[in-house]
Amino acid sequence: MSESAARTGPRVVALGPRPETGLLSTTAVASTNRARVLQALADHGPLSRADLARHSGVTRASIGGVVSGLLAEGVLHERPAEASGSRRVGKPSRPLWFTDRGPLGAVVIEPGTVDVGVVGPEGQVSVRRSVALPPVDSTAEFDAAALDAIRSVLGPQQRLAAVGLALPGFFGPGGEILASTTIDVLPGSRLPALLAAATGTTVVLEDDARALALGQRWFGQARGVRDFAALQIGDGIGAGIMLNGRLHRGPLVATEVGHMTLDHDGELCRCGQRGCWETLASLRWLRRRCERAGLPGAAATPHALTELAADGDAAGAEVLDEYAAHVALGIVNLFHVLSIPLFILHGPIVAAGQRLLDRVRAHVGDRTMAALNARPVIVMDENSTRSGLLGAAAAAVTHQLGVTL
Repeated sequence: MSESAARTGPRVVALGPRPETGLLSTTAVASTNRARVLQALADHGPLSRADLARHSGVTRASIGGVVSGLLAEGVLHERPAEASGSRRVGKPSRPLWFTDRGPLGAVVIEPGTVDVGVVGPEGQVSVRRSVALPPVDSTAEFDAAALDAIRSVLGPQQRLAAVGLALPGFFGPGGEILASTTIDVLPGSRLPALLAAATGTTVVLEDDARALALGQRWFGQARGVRDFAALQIGDGIGAGIMLNGRLHRGPLVATEVGHMTLDHDGELCRCGQRGCWETLASLRWLRRRCERAGLPGAAATPHALTELAADGDAAGAEVLDEYAAHVALGIVNLFHVLSIPLFILHGPIVAAGQRLLDRVRAHVGDRTMAALNARPVIVMDENSTRSGLLGAAAAAVTHQLGVTL
C-alpha cells in the first residue's frame, strides 16, 4: 500500500461487527485471496510462503502471485532467513511479515487518567506519558482536558500512521459514544473526532477490554491462540473474548461481562442492576471489604493485600481469599458457557502475583464441573503497564491492514 493510501487524513473508525456478504464475484476472488493471506499472518505471525498457503487456504500455485503483489505494494516484506537444524536442500525460507508503515499513536482513557504513547510495529513503546485529568463537570470539559493531555504527546508533526483510542464505553458504528459505566461524562464525547483533527490521521475507536485482547493477539501471550479471554479487573470488569480466532462482538459493540448477575439479591451496581460481577470482584468491592474488616486503607489493593496476607495477617488473608473466590466465579461461568481454555488477567490484580493467582486457580478448580474433565489455564498478563497502549495500537493496526480479528 502506498504512503498516500496509508494516510487517508483525519477520520474516525469504530471497530465493530461486519455485515455478512453474498457470493463473491469473479473479480473479487483475487481480493479474497489477498485478504486470506493477510489474515493468516495476523492469526499466526510471520510465515513462509509454504506455511502461508497451508494456513490461508490459498493454493500453492496462487500464493506466489498474491505474495508478489503484496511485496511490490510494500504491504509485506521478507525477513532474514531463519536458521534451521534440518538438512533441507535448497535455500532456507524467508518469513513474510507486515511492513512498518510508521509509528502508531495509542491512547487509553481510564477514570481520571489518560495514558498516551507511540508504539512501533513490533510493539515497542518509544514514548509514553500518563496524565491525571482534573475533576470535570461536563462532557465538553472532559474533551478539552483529555485532548490537551493527548496533544502533549501526539501531534501532526509525528506523521502517525494511525491512532488507536481505547475507552470504557458503548459506542455506535459512527464513533459516537453512547454510554459508560465508569466515566459519567463520557457519553456524547466528541474526543474521537477532535483527536482525528488534532493528529491529522485516522483514529480507530475500540472498547478498552476488547483492545486488550487485540494487544495479546498482536504483541502478547495469545499470538496464534484461537480461543482466549483477556479479563480487565479494576474499578470495573471487562473482557475481550476471542472465539475461533475472532473477537466476539455483539450488535451493541459491547461485551459487558462485568454485569452478568452472580448474586440475585446482591448489592446495587452502578448499572442499576443487583449482584453484578463488578459488585463482587472490582476494586470498589475490595475497598469496601477491607474497610469492613478493619484493614488500613492502604491495604485495599490486590498487591498490598497480598503482602499483608504473606506477613501473616489473618484478616488480610481472609479478604484475599474471598476476593480470589469472587474473581473465580465469573471465570467459571465464562468457561462453562463458552469453553474458553485460556484467561489472561489484566489490571491491578496482576501486581498481586503468584499468591493471588494460585488462589484464583484453586477456586476455579473447585467450582468447575467435574464431568468436563478440563480446567481453563489462567495466567497474569506479561505486558504489564504497557498492555493498554499495546491494545490501542493493536486496534489501529488491525484496521490499517484490513484484517478481521
